[in-house]
Amino acid sequence: MKTHTSSGPKQRTWRVLAALVGALSAPPASARDGVPSLDVNRFHPAPGSGRLLTVDLADVGRSQELVSQLLLHYADLPLAYTFGEQVTGKLVRDRVTADLSFAYSLLDRVQLSVALPVTLHQAGDVISYPDVVTREPRALPSISGSGVEDLRLGLKGRLWSNEHFGLGGVAEVVAPTGNAESYLGSSSMTGSAQLIGHARFQRLTVALNLGWRWAAAEQQLLNIRAGHGLLYGAGVQVEVARPADVPISVLGEVYGLAAPRLGDTVSSPAEAMLAGKAQVRDWSFFLGAGSGLNSGYGEPRIRVMAGLAYSWQYKPAPRPPAPPVLQVTPTQPAITVEDQDVRLRLWEPVYFAFAKDTIDPVSFALLDEVARFIREHPELGPIRVDGHTDDVGSDQYNLDLSQRRARAIVEYMGKKGVPVERLSPVGYGKRCPLLSNTTEEGRATNRRVDFILVNRERRHPRPGECPELPSAQARK
Repeated sequence: MKTHTSSGPKQRTWRVLAALVGALSAPPASARDGVPSLDVNRFHPAPGSGRLLTVDLADVGRSQELVSQLLLHYADLPLAYTFGEQVTGKLVRDRVTADLSFAYSLLDRVQLSVALPVTLHQAGDVISYPDVVTREPRALPSISGSGVEDLRLGLKGRLWSNEHFGLGGVAEVVAPTGNAESYLGSSSMTGSAQLIGHARFQRLTVALNLGWRWAAAEQQLLNIRAGHGLLYGAGVQVEVARPADVPISVLGEVYGLAAPRLGDTVSSPAEAMLAGKAQVRDWSFFLGAGSGLNSGYGEPRIRVMAGLAYSWQYKPAPRPPAPPVLQVTPTQPAITVEDQDVRLRLWEPVYFAFAKDTIDPVSFALLDEVARFIREHPELGPIRVDGHTDDVGSDQYNLDLSQRRARAIVEYMGKKGVPVERLSPVGYGKRCPLLSNTTEEGRATNRRVDFILVNRERRHPRPGECPELPSAQARK
């Protein structure tokens, strides 16, 4: 056994790096003379509104919706080599990255996306090692401090979904637009395809992504081989509060890439993230932190993330509504028992701001008259305010929108002196249409709010059931 001198740690480091280099086979076409060609950014937020954070949902958001998103994240020591517990080289000590993406949804089933990460700052050490053959010292090139990374193009589809479950898929192509020699991207084209599944139960959402990553050429740096591999991601999100109708959620995720070679942990990065998310109308805000779970490349000791997203939806100019009128039987002071009506008949629908729960001022006069009518007739008993939507958008989106609109009506009635204990808001989403949603007229009819006289219902709908539906003509 040899005795180590005072320079022993440095010599051991050289030996470790030399052994790593010596263990490699001939370099692939994408690597040349030890030059790195490796994308170490393993944190890629999913674009669009149908996602947790990096984990996707089988949901593409609203039809003709454009979502822009910007997330900033800091990574501490995302690329290092260790010998046992000792770090032998800090190739990338730290880096700050901005991830900008745009996603466009159409037909309620398809989402197109583009994302471009940009490294704003990174720093690392120059690593030297002895050449395997000549034993002459060699060094990996120094890295640039900033630059554009690889451009990511995505296509996502919703295959099937209902109120609680969803199944979809996403494919992505990554173009080598970054500087691979500075760990700002791959030196060849890569891509991936994943299956997406999710389940929703009230305030709980669970998602699982599973797929495959391919590379036109394997990326190689010392003992790291980045190429084909199994992509996976799993996450859970829980809504913990809703002050002033602002959903606030906490989510946790685990995601990574498993290399085909068993036991190759340095080529199989895995990371966990814990974050908070708040949605204020069309804005979403994110704040979180995470850490690498193993010694895989690109996994930092700690990652801190913050960002925001804005959702915009195209909406056609609304047609001018007719003057609102509350229909009552001329010879009766109220809706009579002889009429056998189980709902108030309105000449005009209640209008809302497009895709929101904000009541359009054009409907104030109508609702004021409805409130007066309900106050003057306490004998009608409890009234259920049913919210309904058309079929544009996902099941969960429409269910949430209809519930929020029904609550908005109850709040308005309360401000007009109606005892709120007489009113109960219920949202049915898009599952109880009056007409086919294949025409604009049908969709307009299906977007409605009904005032149900609970004591006159022949049967009370159970959870998941529709109330007694009249024909569209019978409502007028």
